[in-house]
Amino acid sequence: MPHVLVVGGTGMLKGVPSYYTGHGCTVSVIARNQQGLNELIESKGESGFINPVRADYHDYFLLKDKIVSAIESYGSIEACVCWIHSTAPDAPYIIADILNDQNVSCKYFHVLGCEYKDPYTENLDIEKSFKKYENLVYRKIILGFVNEDDHSRWLSNTEISNGVTDGIIREKYSYIVGTVEPWERKPPY
Repeated sequence: MPHVLVVGGTGMLKGVPSYYTGHGCTVSVIARNQQGLNELIESKGESGFINPVRADYHDYFLLKDKIVSAIESYGSIEACVCWIHSTAPDAPYIIADILNDQNVSCKYFHVLGCEYKDPYTENLDIEKSFKKYENLVYRKIILGFVNEDDHSRWLSNTEISNGVTDGIIREKYSYIVGTVEPWERKPPY
């Protein structure tokens, strides 16, 4: 059974673990909220398996320990979907280090907020920093917004989950869920 890691899979990415379990995968889901993990286990498909991993990705030592433990229990991770807030800036790289050290190819889907496409800032450092990982196939999925008639709005959790799943299926180097243009129409936080 293929092993997949989803970081942040109990909130707006809740449909992503279901996509993978529906394809017969073992999905290690890292989340802080035990209730969210319990709900995910109850809603999973029949052909896959959810490995609930309760951890706060701000605790880098615990994060590393939990991922290594999941690999020891369920085998090498073949794909990772990583949605981590900017409050834990090193977490995506800690995960990438672990996955790269497996010495097997792993698809790394990095979910980024729309700020990544802000035309007034440069965000090339993220791409450059992932080039050093020989065993990772890096893909970025950028979460945008929706333009409607005379206003714009943020994506709903369902739109995000479905869009990220579509990005995983399409496997483009860069995939945008919703739109990021025109930037001036981006809704306020």
